[in-house]
Amino acid sequence: MSVGLHLVTGFLGSGKTTFLKNYLKAYGGQRKIAIIQNEFSQVNIDGNELKSAGGNAAGFELLEINNGSVFCVCLLGSFIDSLAVFTDQVKPDVLVMEASGMSDPISLGQIFQSEKLRGKVYLEYTWCIVDALNFDRVKALRNRLEHQIRVADTVVINKLDLVEGNDSPLGEEIRRINPFAHVVETSFARVDFEMKKLPFKVFRLEESTESCRPDLESVVVKTNLEISPVKLDEYILKVKDDLIRMKGYINLPGRKKVMLQSTFGKFTVEEVEWFTGPTEFTGIGEINEKNKYQSLFEEYCNP
Repeated sequence: MSVGLHLVTGFLGSGKTTFLKNYLKAYGGQRKIAIIQNEFSQVNIDGNELKSAGGNAAGFELLEINNGSVFCVCLLGSFIDSLAVFTDQVKPDVLVMEASGMSDPISLGQIFQSEKLRGKVYLEYTWCIVDALNFDRVKALRNRLEHQIRVADTVVINKLDLVEGNDSPLGEEIRRINPFAHVVETSFARVDFEMKKLPFKVFRLEESTESCRPDLESVVVKTNLEISPVKLDEYILKVKDDLIRMKGYINLPGRKKVMLQSTFGKFTVEEVEWFTGPTEFTGIGEINEKNKYQSLFEEYCNP
């Protein structure tokens, strides 16, 4: 059975490790948790912090990636091999990955298209931790931060205790960047993990009557081609039985950009003005041929 991975993104110092510590306290005794931490340094300070904070007592397995960002193409092969072996050995109930602050999360979906991870891991949920105090102080990296927010299912506006009046104006800005995300305002990365907007709750309800949930996988479609609104509708209808969840950004003719959200065939397409970049969206479902979704989309792009 494939294991769902929860990706935790956010800029340096936003509170990702504190978020993980809270997650371990909430579920360490209930689930077999495997954590992946990605740092640039050879010394995994965050990993040591998790262990020293009593994480081992709660019970978790840790995979440390200390040789750079796993989102770097030159390191993908090594990371895929490590994750495949790690998942087989640990057999966790859930994987949680703390990405480096500079990571581009859309690349993670492409990692899971590897044959070595097929049927093992899929991208289930994405959290983005935002530093309420310092969000506007990293303007040089604003595009990367916004990309992390765009692909998030839940955005946690953290460190409100450091903001004057404990009130942050970021909520409106976050919702402009990603109007579909669940936005939580908090301090010390404290959140109600059960409030997350999972599109697969149906599978969890079915677990009481079936032996297991379907084996889900993830796929990424990325292209510079444009697609007409009519052809986009046709594409969604064509793949909706396979890709029960789709989320991302689409380039339309006339330099128009839209955000796509689709769950179990019910979809919304909303025009956005601020997005720059190629078409890129992720899909989750029972997937047989991963390459066909990219090639099929490009067929619909062509006149």
